Amino acid sequence: MKRMPAIFVGHGSPMIALDHNELTETYGKIGQEVLEKFGRPKAILMISAHWYTRGTLVQSAEKPRQVYDMYGFPEELYQLKYEPPGYADLTKEVQNILGDAVEVDDDWGIDHGTWSVLVHIFPKADIPVVQLSVNGLLSDEESYALGEKLAVLVSALLFAFYH
Repeated sequence: MKRMPAIFVGHGSPMIALDHNELTETYGKIGQEVLEKFGRPKAILMISAHWYTRGTLVQSAEKPRQVYDMYGFPEELYQLKYEPPGYADLTKEVQNILGDAVEVDDDWGIDHGTWSVLVHIFPKADIPVVQLSVNGLLSDEESYALGEKLAVLVSALLFAFYH
């Protein structure tokens, strides 16, 4: 099995979810390239700067709640649905890798930093998604070390970071 790529995806404005332009077409091409070159990911682990926490948290819901964590945008954006399933095996694997350094928390769900880009990359929302928070208490070095630990996941998963 080929190793899945680790991908950094930035989103800019949440309105990107509704856009159809060169950038969103590129996102679609990224999704197609992943499917063609590496196969269908078992799941996607997204690390979201929009879920900025005091501690490292991982989502475990069977059906993560779509979070509209932005305000003042057109109603059309709040009507967009991107509702992938969760993936308990990935949550457990993150817990196994990080041990006591991570806690399960399903109060958040998947935020616009996740769904506003995945709606273009994998538009069917049929690949499970688990979101991991950014722990604001970690130093740069500690955050890097956490990423190094999680890197083992790219053997079977799409591992995506974004801002």
